Amino acid sequence: MPRFLVYLCLVLLLWSFQIAADHFDECDGVDDETFVQSWENCQSYVYCQGEDSLKGECDEGEYFDAETGGCDVAANVQCFLDEVDEPADPEPEPEEEVTPATPRPTDPPTEAPTEVDILNIAPVVKPNCPFSDDPSQVILMASNESCTNYFLCYHGHAMEMHCTNQLYFNSLTGQCDYPEKVQCALDDPRSHKCLPHMTEFFPHPDNCNYFYYCIKGFLTLQQCPFYYGWDIERRSCVQIGVAKCYGNSRRT
Repeated sequence: MPRFLVYLCLVLLLWSFQIAADHFDECDGVDDETFVQSWENCQSYVYCQGEDSLKGECDEGEYFDAETGGCDVAANVQCFLDEVDEPADPEPEPEEEVTPATPRPTDPPTEAPTEVDILNIAPVVKPNCPFSDDPSQVILMASNESCTNYFLCYHGHAMEMHCTNQLYFNSLTGQCDYPEKVQCALDDPRSHKCLPHMTEFFPHPDNCNYFYYCIKGFLTLQQCPFYYGWDIERRSCVQIGVAKCYGNSRRT
């Protein structure tokens, strides 16, 4: 559309709005008969003509284009109100170096003792468990049914314990010990008792090649292989030359 036709249409449009003449700051220093952008919004404009200056608006969806002096589709017009500078991201402030606080002076550390006192309290072996416990004393009770078993007393109750590695419970020291150092009455083949709940081995009183095997109340006589004898310490058959036999039992 020719420029003069656009100009004519805008003039006619201004008159059709019947807006009363007024003073507009947008027209200061602008020649008469000039269309300028309104400072209120992108759709409005002002026709500067001295005291006869008028304000008008483009149709819906249109912006006033200051370069052409006419209205155009909003997408084709760069409105000054759309050019709002976004605040720039603040620059990160430099991290302040944190000086570690000086700890308050304390008492000089005491040196750890080079030697540690170990309380070596020998347990006491009694025939029965007492009803009350002594925190400073361990009470044990020997078993009348097994050389390797014993009982630990706790609040009047006897808890069954067992010596490992084929050791015997020593009633004199309250500790597990080698069988040859323990005088266990059950270890004597002449006084042993094979009870229903026992699983034990007993040496033969006269012949080192034999031993007794007690299992659930049944006592059976066993023989070691040839040139082997029953060792009372290892509680197994070993070569007869190194076997430690019971008492004066003969080696064959």
